[in-house]
Amino acid sequence: MNNTKPAKINYDFIDSLRFISMFGIVMEHSSFFFGAKFKYFDEKIVQIFSLQFFKFGTIIFFLLAGFLIGDKFNTYSTKEYLKRRLQNTVKPWLFWVVVLFVLNYIDIAVRNIKSGDPTFMGKSIANILGDFGDIVFNTSYWFIPNFLICIAILLLFRKYLYNIFFGGFLLILSLSYSINLYLDIFPTSHTTALFGFIFYLWLGVQINRHYEKFKIITQNTCMSILIALTFITFMLSSWESYYLLVKLPNDPFNTLRISNIIYSLVCFALLYKLGDKISLNKFKPSIFTFGIYLVHQILVFRLMPLIFRPLHISFENKSAYYFLSIQLLTFAVVYTSSILLVYVINKVPSMRWIVGR
Repeated sequence: MNNTKPAKINYDFIDSLRFISMFGIVMEHSSFFFGAKFKYFDEKIVQIFSLQFFKFGTIIFFLLAGFLIGDKFNTYSTKEYLKRRLQNTVKPWLFWVVVLFVLNYIDIAVRNIKSGDPTFMGKSIANILGDFGDIVFNTSYWFIPNFLICIAILLLFRKYLYNIFFGGFLLILSLSYSINLYLDIFPTSHTTALFGFIFYLWLGVQINRHYEKFKIITQNTCMSILIALTFITFMLSSWESYYLLVKLPNDPFNTLRISNIIYSLVCFALLYKLGDKISLNKFKPSIFTFGIYLVHQILVFRLMPLIFRPLHISFENKSAYYFLSIQLLTFAVVYTSSILLVYVINKVPSMRWIVGR
């Protein structure tokens, strides 16, 4: 048997890179800049830079997931793979979706009781199902159903997995979402882009297959070139967001902007190039990453309002610099609390499954 890849070292790095990407995703979800309108140019720049800097997280997550899938597809049958995925991913995901759903309704009940209104006034079965659907598709929890759809499509076309034309077709699907930001033919939200991320999962599979070539190319690429490309693509992504914000403000920070796609791929190459310099193995990132994803949105939605209310924090008529300070405060509280919560859960063996272990 020919073992050509240093799997353990590489997988340790992937754990570190996923953890860094999750850091960026939590920072983005801690922001209150989405939908905010600012009058002055400098405030628009603060808004754009704040949202763009870590915008590589989602695409890198799909790349890394595809890399790992490249091995799993060769190890397990379709049935075995789906069974493991349901056990390790869907069960904990569904648990936390239900937790957020219940907490949202507890909040509604408390507010209605305080105001003297019927506890669930006007809530039909359709309304309740709609509220559940909003959590699944319009919060960070969208990632898992989208991810599973992407996997299902790759499994369905498994015999074409390494076909370059199949990859080209998937790339066209992804770029159609980029173009649609300017045409607005169908909904632009990246959370409903069911076919927009399959290409990056497929690309991760190809990196796994050609890992040695990928490693040689990145090792032979000058670090200063990658840093320069990262800066250039960051500025281009920021410019595109600015253009969309001014001209077509429906979704100016969409993950599938063509400039952000390029920025994310360059960031992936740069972070890989950094290698051991950003290794977080002593922190055991594989234990925390999925758990942080599962719990952080609940903390943003349910914990932060409890902190904001007594502090009388509001966003009306506030500057972009105020928004940025609240984003950093929210991130510090949510990220720290997420790590602590996942750490405590992992200390209870019977509970580890709810954070994906």
